[in-house]
Amino acid sequence: MPASSEFQGGGLLNISMKYRKIRGCEDILPPDVEVWQELETKAVEVLTQFGYCQIRTPILEPLELFQRSIGESTDIVEKEIFSFKDKKGRNICLRPEATASIARAYVENNLYQLPGVKKFYYFGPMFRAERPQKGRKRQFHQIGVEAIGSYSPVIDAEIIYLCQRLIQILGISEFRLEINSLGCAKDKKRISDYIRTKIKNNLSNFCPQCQRRFSRNVLRILDCKNLQCITAIRNLNIDIGSQICQDCHQHYLEVKDYLKALGVKFIENNYLVRGLDYYTRTVFEIVSDKLGAQNTIGAGGRYDDLIQEIGGPPQGAVGFALGMERILILRNKPSQIKYQPTVFVAVQDNTLLKAAIAEVMNLRENGILAEMDYQQRSLKSQMRLANEKGVKYVLILGTEEIQKGQYSLKQMDTGIQRRIKREDLIKVLKQEA
Repeated sequence: MPASSEFQGGGLLNISMKYRKIRGCEDILPPDVEVWQELETKAVEVLTQFGYCQIRTPILEPLELFQRSIGESTDIVEKEIFSFKDKKGRNICLRPEATASIARAYVENNLYQLPGVKKFYYFGPMFRAERPQKGRKRQFHQIGVEAIGSYSPVIDAEIIYLCQRLIQILGISEFRLEINSLGCAKDKKRISDYIRTKIKNNLSNFCPQCQRRFSRNVLRILDCKNLQCITAIRNLNIDIGSQICQDCHQHYLEVKDYLKALGVKFIENNYLVRGLDYYTRTVFEIVSDKLGAQNTIGAGGRYDDLIQEIGGPPQGAVGFALGMERILILRNKPSQIKYQPTVFVAVQDNTLLKAAIAEVMNLRENGILAEMDYQQRSLKSQMRLANEKGVKYVLILGTEEIQKGQYSLKQMDTGIQRRIKREDLIKVLKQEA
């Protein structure tokens, strides 16, 4: 999203840049920041209505947390994670996603001892060493939700409904919801063996990366975006649902029934697997054809084994994350928030700046947006600046006005100037502004 011209370098000075931002990491400038804040505010309203509370976890985490939870053979851990050793030789990383971090915080802080399902939401930057492209940055931002403490398909349906609703509230209307079930951990092992059996005699039809995945993480082949691999998979008529146990099959049926009861339209995608090892049972994606190759707006699913895997008690869990940059691409809507000062405080000479700044603070503390000139320019230049800022009034302070406690208030659209008592100033401005 381009920043406004007020904050863009206009090329007036030929300055040789000594330092530039890292590729794939973006500055967010005014007024674009206001668009982000607008999205976050709307999201908080919705998430609070659904009973979710904000949680904030560190950007830095132990590398092993993600190796163990996401999976060492996933693309994220193998190729995309930013990791390094600290001064004590510990393996540290910038978080590539937030679910594992929240699971770690949940266990470390004994949140499982609290009654009921624990429902969290979060905002923040994530980091992956990917090739930057549309909708994919090395530093990107997510809005996410996690519900921990239930195995019920009811919470699956709530999470999916909430994800879709949130996307709608944030201004996106054209998308589709795709769902699938991966079954339990035993089912996933059976599915992997089944896919290998189907693929092994046709492995040469797949891209080199998928040929490597065949032995290490065969499920990821179903998620490959290479047209050659998509065609090869479709030709094999793979049905992973046939490998799911009765309990998981029943769970999936109930999730679909609850979604239908909520009026949620969905498409069953038998090839949907998601790219993280911790997913079990329900998985889903909300996608848009307007985003190109990176077409996922939001996605999530169940991770019933993760809490126990990192040292906590058995706890069912489900969640999702939305990509904020991708929402902004689709939304393509300028911010409705604009800072517009009402009053500009000008001085006839610079000996009165102490009185001016005191008056500016007085106006602000009484809820009136006020500005002044900070560069000690002439009254004429101050009036020109006030006009450029589009203020409704200019309050002119001179020695005589301050001594008598009567200020000159000029209405900019009419040019009418009048005297007003200092003690009446706030009341008059609130009545007229």
